[in-house]
Amino acid sequence: MHAGQNTLKGSHISLHQTHSLPPRDLTELKDILTRRFQTRDLTAAYKAQFWTRRRQRSEDIPTYVDALQKLAEMAWPLLDLLATDEMVNGQFLNRLDSHELQVQVTATGVRQIEDLMRIARSLEAIEGQEAGHG
Repeated sequence: MHAGQNTLKGSHISLHQTHSLPPRDLTELKDILTRRFQTRDLTAAYKAQFWTRRRQRSEDIPTYVDALQKLAEMAWPLLDLLATDEMVNGQFLNRLDSHELQVQVTATGVRQIEDLMRIARSLEAIEGQEAGHG
């Protein structure tokens, strides 16, 4: 370690590997330390919540996806952003309200979450209009 370089070493990662030092504010420091020192039990609980989280009836798609992203970040704090996004995308598609909607959204071949959300909202609106006319 170089002179003047402060790190909090752990079993597999050091604080300076995940963020630039010093932290910009107390909130960033708290976030860094929470992710670094959270217990395995808490991580396991977040993983379980991620895999079982369903969209609430009153919850819009962006709110649901935001919740999935936060759970993924807490469940897998060391996973890179690309891998986390892939997990969120997959879980979002798997938890769409109907199998028909899952098939339609998946068939578009879209991979970006913003595009997936836009397509799902559009298809839900169409399904809602058809249900209202039937």
